[in-house]
Amino acid sequence: MPRQRHVPLNIHEREELDRHKRDYEEGTGDVGDWGKFLKIVSLAGLAALGVYSVAPAARREPTVWQVKCPRCGVMFPIQVPSPPPWRLARVECPKCESGLVIDFAKQAPDMLNKNEGSPGGGLNVYCHYCEEPVPASPSNVNPRGVEYMECARCGRAARLRSP
Repeated sequence: MPRQRHVPLNIHEREELDRHKRDYEEGTGDVGDWGKFLKIVSLAGLAALGVYSVAPAARREPTVWQVKCPRCGVMFPIQVPSPPPWRLARVECPKCESGLVIDFAKQAPDMLNKNEGSPGGGLNVYCHYCEEPVPASPSNVNPRGVEYMECARCGRAARLRSP
C-alpha cells in the first residue's frame, strides 16, 4: 500500500474541511477517519462534475447488488460485504467500461421486482454474454470491497435476470 503524503493546508482550509467533515458525519451518521471521508467526498465530487456517472443499484441479497449502467443500459451484479465498507464505491461497467459511482445508502426502488428469483426464494444470476448460470454465494465476498461476479464459462461479469 502506498504511503499517504501530507497535503499542505493553511489554517482556514483545515477549518473548512473539518467543518465539512462534521456536517457530513452529523447528516449521515457515518463517522470515520479522514481517509474514509475524503474517499467519499472525492467520489461524490467527481460524479457531480460528470467525470463518473451515478449508477442506480438495488440490493438483491445481503451481499448481491444489481447495478444499471446509465450509459449503455446493461445490468450487472456485484458482491459487496454486508454492510458495505464505504457509502460510495466506484466500479466500471463490464460492457462499455464507463466509470460509475454507486451510493449504497440510496437503493433504486424502481429496479426492485418482487417476482425475481427462483421458486425456492433464491436468486437467478446469469452471465450477460453467454447466458450461463452464475452461482451467488455470500461466502465468496471480499470483506474489503466490491467484487464483480464472474462467469465460470467465459470469465465475464454476470447479470441478474427474472426467471
